[in-house]
Amino acid sequence: MVRISDAELEVMKVVWRRKETTSLEIIKELEDCNWNDNTIRTLINRLIAKKAVGISKKEGKTYTYVPLIKQDEYKLKRSRNFVKQFFDGSINKMILNFIDNDELSKEDLEELMNEVDKKNK
Repeated sequence: MVRISDAELEVMKVVWRRKETTSLEIIKELEDCNWNDNTIRTLINRLIAKKAVGISKKEGKTYTYVPLIKQDEYKLKRSRNFVKQFFDGSINKMILNFIDNDELSKEDLEELMNEVDKKNK
């Protein structure tokens, strides 16, 4: 799995959301991060080097970027690694940890139970 840093992930989220985007569009969407434009361009270049982002076209000095990895696949792999690293690969242990530490609201628990019921039918 491609290792994407937290900062790179913020750029990746924009690329996934927009499907095709330029560095100027990414910079505009990440203005709340207060990152320098060059920092964002560096993050884009890192993602290109990692083959997480590709260039679909070039017009003058403007490049259009596209995701080369699927968001759902990345989330699943990252989630599995997290569960493996912190909960010995057990999703049950993870959920019980959240329940034991009052991290799930009553509504969250009801939703979870409804999803379990759906799967069991």
